[in-house]
Amino acid sequence: MKKIITLLLILLLAFTVVACAQDTPAAEEPAEETPAEEEPAAEFEEIDTLEVQLIPSRDAAVLDAQRGPLQAMLEEQLDMPVNVTVATDYVGLIEAMKSKQVHVGFLAPASYVLAADQGAAEVVVVSTRYDVDDEGNQLDDQPLVTSYRAQLLTGKDSGITKVEDLKGKKIAIASFTSTSGFLYPANLLADNGIDVEADVEWFDAGGHDKAILAVLDGLADAAFTFKDARSLLEADYPDIREEVVYVTDTEPIFNDTISVIPSMDPELKEKIKDAFINIAATEEGKEIVRAIYTHEGYAEATDADFDTIREYLQRQENWEIGQ
Repeated sequence: MKKIITLLLILLLAFTVVACAQDTPAAEEPAEETPAEEEPAAEFEEIDTLEVQLIPSRDAAVLDAQRGPLQAMLEEQLDMPVNVTVATDYVGLIEAMKSKQVHVGFLAPASYVLAADQGAAEVVVVSTRYDVDDEGNQLDDQPLVTSYRAQLLTGKDSGITKVEDLKGKKIAIASFTSTSGFLYPANLLADNGIDVEADVEWFDAGGHDKAILAVLDGLADAAFTFKDARSLLEADYPDIREEVVYVTDTEPIFNDTISVIPSMDPELKEKIKDAFINIAATEEGKEIVRAIYTHEGYAEATDADFDTIREYLQRQENWEIGQ
């Protein structure tokens, strides 16, 4: 009898162990890790020959004579073929950069902002020049600067001594597309409570020198020009600084840019920035960039440096004048 009871207990214990084993969930195998997807490599524009384009802001013969030496210096610095050409105008250059037919463009500040906001340009350097004082003297014993200012000029007996005095006056400018001739001056007036459309009369003289002559000849009460445009007339008008006098400045305006297409390889962008800085640091190179655009050198720049111009252009969109 004891053997039977012992056997039953053994069987009962074995059945309990099996049942417990069936009720215990099996240990889960670790899930296979899904490999992280790799970021696709950025695609940059493939450039065999670097296309560089100048703006015809000076005599075409001067630009044509200097583009060859500039091209040779860039080829030496970049160790790649370079082709330097002259654009018809800013609009054509911006369109060429948008279509990536041109990779590097010399753009004035307002034109750079228009190009950058269309995704056509990214600034790499800004030109440097000697500053001038309020009497128009070049400060060649001072460090080079990356900006300049527009100036308000008037006749010596006009009675205009401040911006507010321009209300009701006729103002001569180089053109309505000029950054220093109209964009910054008009915003200066607006910031001083003058309605740029109703309170003043604008006279498009067709050039900075001609705007000054309009004041000298009594065709306008005042003029806005780059500082100091009176130097353009000193040879023919030795007393120009006594007859047409300085009143005040605008805010600083960043100098001309050298910009590249945004899709360019960052390594090449860096090489181009260094190339222009290095070229202008040599005597031979400085002579070339002086002859092309009166640049003295180049310094690094960022898009944020041009936010004031961007703000002024947006304000100008609300004006009918100059459209």
